[in-house]
Amino acid sequence: MRFDLLTSLSCHTNSSSQKLALLKPLSMAAVAIAALCSMSNIHAKTFFTDTSVSVLYGDDYELVEDGELTTVTLEHASAHDWGGVFFFVDRNQGADDIENNRFRETYGELSPTFKIATFNDSFIKQVNLAATYEFGSNSTGFDQDNYLVGIGADLNVPIPGTTFASATLYHAFNDNTDDDQQITLTYGWERNNFVVDGFIDYSFNNDDIEDNIHINPQIKYNLQEVLGIDNRLEVGMEYSYWKNKYGVDGVNQNSPSALVKFHF
Repeated sequence: MRFDLLTSLSCHTNSSSQKLALLKPLSMAAVAIAALCSMSNIHAKTFFTDTSVSVLYGDDYELVEDGELTTVTLEHASAHDWGGVFFFVDRNQGADDIENNRFRETYGELSPTFKIATFNDSFIKQVNLAATYEFGSNSTGFDQDNYLVGIGADLNVPIPGTTFASATLYHAFNDNTDDDQQITLTYGWERNNFVVDGFIDYSFNNDDIEDNIHINPQIKYNLQEVLGIDNRLEVGMEYSYWKNKYGVDGVNQNSPSALVKFHF
């Protein structure tokens, strides 16, 4: 959900080694998620699993050539008796610049949670040990590997239609900036084929960059019933509000994007 690209704004190269660097984090993450899924299927009871691919397009992104960005996202979420796994990887592609170069980036997160305690008839349903591995690289030569550890809670929000809600406090061991802390909120709601979900990240206490907050909801409509198909097909929009994007003081992003999402 959060990545530090501040140092990438001044470097531009196109070597073959950088192309390999773009693929390395993606392959590492794919191996990790496959291993986790295999372990969970063998040794644990699975309550829920969902895998999807989505395409986003917007033309008002900050710190991107002409503001234009197309993103293809592979996403997986599953819940088990021991905890859960959330994983996504983005492939971002910008518009051509004056020299016909095109910004490309791979960014992903692998976030397992491990159940510590559960509660009945309580606002807090479950307390989790939480971790996140953030990885990414782009065509400017920038790359990163950040590691986050913390404590989180699954919440019982008394709003009809709520499918999930959580709050987590992390300490982030950052690759390219000073360490900091992060609060992450996630939520999901669905009723009459309308779906609203997303996250809020607030990163603070970093001596190298400014505190920043990223609010990122998706508003979608599920066409599965209308089209009479076996899988969920959602269309709608994503809105990205990011104050001090990447920790850059005064760079504030307000960007809507068109969205199509297909669930396997």
